[in-house]
Amino acid sequence: MLLPIDEGLPGFDFVHDAPSLGRSKVAYVIAPSGPPPAKGFPVCYMLHAFGGDRFSWARHGREFLAEHRERVLFVFPESGRRWFMNDASGKRYEDYLMEDLIPAIEASFPVERAERSRIIGGFSMGGAGAVHLALRNPGVFSRAFAISGAFYASERQGDPYASQRASGCMMPTEAEHNRVWGPVGSDIRRSYDTGALLRNAAASGTLPELALEVGTDDYPRVVEQNRRVHRTLDELGVSHAYAEHPGDHGWGFAASSARRLLASLLGSPSV
Repeated sequence: MLLPIDEGLPGFDFVHDAPSLGRSKVAYVIAPSGPPPAKGFPVCYMLHAFGGDRFSWARHGREFLAEHRERVLFVFPESGRRWFMNDASGKRYEDYLMEDLIPAIEASFPVERAERSRIIGGFSMGGAGAVHLALRNPGVFSRAFAISGAFYASERQGDPYASQRASGCMMPTEAEHNRVWGPVGSDIRRSYDTGALLRNAAASGTLPELALEVGTDDYPRVVEQNRRVHRTLDELGVSHAYAEHPGDHGWGFAASSARRLLASLLGSPSV
């Protein structure tokens, strides 16, 4: 079911069944207005940061959406303050995306049902989640990108952002983190360990095309996490795109980064 949104935004709500979560769910969709190509439109799934919602990208990314919305169908899932994973509390957001949302999109819109036409990306929590999902589900996505990805959350202990909370830190507290990831050493943490996922995918030859960006003024922990992924991919001999640009851990940087990355991954739109 499609529901229009009266927020001055260019898309609509897509209401669909989500058996993995035991209820119906809503994703925000921005679809091209013209006829699809013979095989259907490519699809880009974009995941929000911790505490965001399905409108976050549409509110902050109008420029890149305007550039690409006529040739790509954009889908914006919503998980709020949960990661896009099957977490320690029993919430199954990975199953929701892979088993419920993608099939519902492909049954409802004129999109190509092929790996080469599926892209996934995101910001912060959503950036790490996008890469994790692409690595854990080989053959589904051809390209994955992360903007300021909150990688290696499986290793987090305590609250490394405690000193920054007074300035409006958007990172989860220790309780919020452990609710999703479980205690140190949990099976969930092992299942979503960034390094292990990268090594396993490289060994099996199932890595999608990867692109990473991070702001040089981001939290030092986030900058180092992204550099660590970059180093690991280099050590594994995996070709990938990596860049650092001036910017902090905010939606302004995320929007400008998404514009750069999508132009690279999709190619510049024809004039």
